[in-house]
Amino acid sequence: MLLRKRVWDIMREDFAFVREDSSLADAITALRAIRVKQPDMSFVLVFNKNEKFLGILSMWNLIQGMGPCLLKGSVLDGNEVDWDNAFASACRSCAQVRIVDCLQHDIPTLKPNDPLARVLEVFLDYRRGRAVVEEGGRIIGVVCLADLFKEIGDSLMP
Repeated sequence: MLLRKRVWDIMREDFAFVREDSSLADAITALRAIRVKQPDMSFVLVFNKNEKFLGILSMWNLIQGMGPCLLKGSVLDGNEVDWDNAFASACRSCAQVRIVDCLQHDIPTLKPNDPLARVLEVFLDYRRGRAVVEEGGRIIGVVCLADLFKEIGDSLMP
């Protein structure tokens, strides 16, 4: 199975993306929209204005970008806090955080014709659960750990 099937057999052609000049709010909106169709999707691809792939903004990166906004000020000083207002205010102030400050650049790249064994190798080497699929200088899809896991699980079933 890992040698017969190829990346194109499991890659997702529908993925969330934003431009580098977008706000964190735009990235969150794009991620929420793709999660309606793909609940296990946890990242957004980021491109520049010339459609060059720059990196990935994961849920973890989004939380890291929002963290300082949420934790600044007197939110944690022990006084009574209106958490709903504090969070809403933090979200609004996070709109000024630049995506490029939160971006993951070391994203593994696969080719559509790579065997699934290569996907496993890349995930283990990079310690990442996602990779982009590139062909002809363009990103044409993504592969997630869940996609590979499904293939492995399906091959174990009679």
